[in-house]
Amino acid sequence: MLRLLLQELRFRRGAIIGWGLGLCFFPVVYVGLYPTFADQMAGFQEILELPIYQAMGMTMASFEGYMASTVTNLVPLILCIYAVLNGTGTLAGEEDSGRLEMIVALPIPRWQIVAVKAFALGVALLLILAITASGAAITLATLEGQVETQVTPVGLFLNLLAAWPLAMAFAMISLFLGAFSPNRRTASMIATVVVIASYLGSNLTGLITSLEPFENFFLFRFYEATAEGLERGQQAGNTLVLLAAALVAFGVAVFFFQRRNLTVGAWPWQRGRLPREASS
Repeated sequence: MLRLLLQELRFRRGAIIGWGLGLCFFPVVYVGLYPTFADQMAGFQEILELPIYQAMGMTMASFEGYMASTVTNLVPLILCIYAVLNGTGTLAGEEDSGRLEMIVALPIPRWQIVAVKAFALGVALLLILAITASGAAITLATLEGQVETQVTPVGLFLNLLAAWPLAMAFAMISLFLGAFSPNRRTASMIATVVVIASYLGSNLTGLITSLEPFENFFLFRFYEATAEGLERGQQAGNTLVLLAAALVAFGVAVFFFQRRNLTVGAWPWQRGRLPREASS
């Protein structure tokens, strides 16, 4: 089991470095350019007075608002794309490539295989976020005195790192879909729809009254990508909800993977049936 874990981490090493550095470039540029354009930000504020931007909590009136409208709003969304790609590719993708059959042939229970892959995926997400958050924090530290803000480099680092439970929740949902769906393509499509619907839904609940009863179904609602969230940090209750969602999705993934017939490429309710030609 330990050997499988090390193999999974090595398998993700390139993605960790590539996604970490690529995603790190995003906050470094936005934080680094702020002192140059700080005086011009007020001109954008009139545009952001529209209801849709107000519902998303976007503002350029302060450094905190600028960061929330750009970095902390988009970094988690981009990371969730990696979570979907890697989560659906972990079981369904490996089954399509034929690699999963060799892994299942090892003397390891199936639930341990899922647990190892989930743990490796969680570590990859955490390291990518750590690289990204470090770049943002270091850039802010170098601009000390040029930016008027109450946010410290450590506070910015921790706030970005707090997006890990959100990304982990979508990663486990993607892992579940990989065990549930007949192939990776279907799992990826469903997982992508879930991410987009959650992101848009969490922003539109403040704009569309009829969506308010459903706001707790949108996971992005539990990560505060706002100036207030950047100043005071994430709420512990929201973090626990995201971790609970990840745990439930992991449990369901184990349940369906235990009952999955590899290489069959069928939905759970179709598995175990003989082909029509054979039954006739």
